[in-house]
Order: sequence, then structure tokens, then C-alpha cells
Amino acid sequence: MKVNPTQVRQLTLQLNQSYKRKEWQAVRKIDKEIYTMLATLKEQPGIAQSLRREILQLKQVHLAAMTACEMEKNHLGQVLAKLQSQREGVSEYQQVELAGGLLR
Repeated sequence: MKVNPTQVRQLTLQLNQSYKRKEWQAVRKIDKEIYTMLATLKEQPGIAQSLRREILQLKQVHLAAMTACEMEKNHLGQVLAKLQSQREGVSEYQQVELAGGLLR
């Protein structure tokens, strides 16, 4: 497989749009494509050198996308922690009900 500038630019554009729209499944798919492309380029250093500018742009967008993924992961972790604490509160009511039927 020979990688060309158009392919790298297309991946950059797709990744940029996907992470900004929070389309995480698309980001994951593109991330895998980038991995495959970079593995190919590792075997073709001459082509990699000729695509240096495009690869650097892709790298910047990729870093921004991975940062956005990390932020989303942290946000979801906070939401899940909040839901868990609310669930624990409901569970306490159930415990009291079972123990003495106080709320019936």
C-alpha cells in the first residue's frame, strides 16, 4: 500500500470533524486507520519524509482528538460517580424498608 498526501489530509479532516462532533466510534475507527498507515510508512521512510508536513498536521489533530477523548472520559467518570452515589441513597431507603417496614 502506497500512502499519498491526499489520504493523509483526508484522515486529518475526518479525525478533526469527528472529534469535534464527539463521534467517538468514528474517532476510534480513524485512529485504527492512522495506526495502519503509520505502520506502512515505517517501512517506507522515503515516502514518510515526503509526507512530513501532512503527517505533522495529522499528528497535531490526533493529539487534540486524544485530549478530547480523555476529557470526555473524565466527564463520563464524574457522571457515573454521581449516578452511583444517587443509587447508594436509594439503596439505603430499600435497606430501611426491609429492616423495619418504616416507609410502608
